[in-house]
Amino acid sequence: MNFAVEEFLRSDDAGWVLQPALASAGLPLDAWQLERVYTRPGAETSAKYLVEADGHTLRLIASTAQLSDTDRQALGAVRCESSVGTLHLWAHPADPHLPGLRIAEDPAVLGERLAASGLLTRGSTAATPQDLHARGWQVASTDLRVLSPLRRAVYRVDLVLEPSGAGQPAPREHLFLKVVRPAKVAELLDRYRASPLTPAFTDLGDGIIALRAAEGAALAEHLYLPSRPPQAAPLDASLIPGATGGLSRRALQLRPRTPVAQRLGTFIGPAAASGAPRERLMDLLASIRAHLRPEPGPVVPVHGDFHPANLFLAADASEVTALIDADTVGPGYAADDAAVMMAHLCLLPSFDAAGYAPVPHFARTLWDLLVQEHEAEDLGARSAGVVLSLLPGARTLAQQEHYLRAAEALAVQEMDCVFGPGE
Repeated sequence: MNFAVEEFLRSDDAGWVLQPALASAGLPLDAWQLERVYTRPGAETSAKYLVEADGHTLRLIASTAQLSDTDRQALGAVRCESSVGTLHLWAHPADPHLPGLRIAEDPAVLGERLAASGLLTRGSTAATPQDLHARGWQVASTDLRVLSPLRRAVYRVDLVLEPSGAGQPAPREHLFLKVVRPAKVAELLDRYRASPLTPAFTDLGDGIIALRAAEGAALAEHLYLPSRPPQAAPLDASLIPGATGGLSRRALQLRPRTPVAQRLGTFIGPAAASGAPRERLMDLLASIRAHLRPEPGPVVPVHGDFHPANLFLAADASEVTALIDADTVGPGYAADDAAVMMAHLCLLPSFDAAGYAPVPHFARTLWDLLVQEHEAEDLGARSAGVVLSLLPGARTLAQQEHYLRAAEALAVQEMDCVFGPGE
C-alpha cells in the first residue's frame, strides 16, 4: 500500500535502510532527516533525505521504483530489503535519463540558463526590461515538488532581483521547471503551444522546460476556505465548462493519449494492492463499463488532466487566467476532461471536509451544467473511472473508503450520495 510505504519512509525505521546503503560506500551514517516524500498513484513512492556521513552532506533517494540491472548500475543504486518490500537507494541528483536534474540543483548554472533564455523579462511586474538588463536575477532556492525516477521531475524556483538601491526590498518571483527525458521535450513544447492559456515557457536544454508562474489562484485554492483569496467573489461554475474551449485545433494533430475510460482494467491491480477489496473493485468495474458510451461525442482538442489544481482563476474569481500542466493536451473527448474535473472535485473533501466545505454545492452546480452537454450516465461512469485510477493514491484507509463510495455512487449517478441532498 502506498500509505504503508509512506509511513515507513517517514518513520525512524528509514534509518535502517539508509545505514547499509552508505556502508556499501564505506561511509558511516551520522545524521539524517526526511525532506519530502513523492508518491505516484499506482506506481512508485520515493523519498528524499538529507544525510550527514563522515563530514559529507548528501541527499539520498529511497524509492520503490523497479530498476533494471542497467538502470541500477547507471544510478549507482543500492538494493535494500525492508518491511515494505524492496527499496533502491542512490545519491540525488544522479539520474541517467534526467540530465537536467544536475542543472536544476546548481543555482549558478541554472541562473545562467534562465538569464540567457529571456523568460524572466517577459511580462515581469518586478522591474522594467531596462532594470532587468542592468541588474540580475539570482536563484534563491529550488524546491523539488515532483519526482518520478528516470521519468520526470518538477521544481519550484524562487528568484530574487538584486536591489536597485539601499533600503529597497529585493523583488522576488518564482517559476517552475519540468525536467524530462531530453527526447520528450519537442513533443511537450508542441502540446504547450496548443494551449494558449499555458503560462510563458522556454526550453533551457538538457530536458528542462521553464515556465512562468500562472496568474491568479488555482480553482482548488478558491474552493479551500483557508486559502481562498480575500477579494474573491462567489465562484461561478459556468466558467469551468468553457475553460478548454480556447485549445488550438493544432492539438488534433498531436499524438493522442489513452483516456482513463479506455484502460479501466489496468487500475484494478494497483487498487487491490493498495488495500481495496478486490471483489468490490470488480463490481465497480462492471458498473462503470455498463454505463459507458464507446464514443461520447466528436474528437476535439482536450487538456487531458483538467482538474481543480490545473485551472487558474483571477483573484476575484471573475475569469479564467491560466491552464497549467499542458503535458497531456491533444485530441480526445470533451466528456473525459469533464470527468477528470468532476472526479477530483468529489475527492477534495476527503482531504479536509471543513476546509473544502464549499465543494459539494459547487460540484453539484457544475454537474447540472455538464449534463446539459454530456449524457449523465456516461459522464458519471467516466468520472467513476477517474476515481478508480486515483484509488492507489489514497493516504489512509478512511480516505480510500471515501474514494470507493464516491466511485460507486458516480457510476450509477446517485448524486445525493456524492454531493449530499440537493436544494
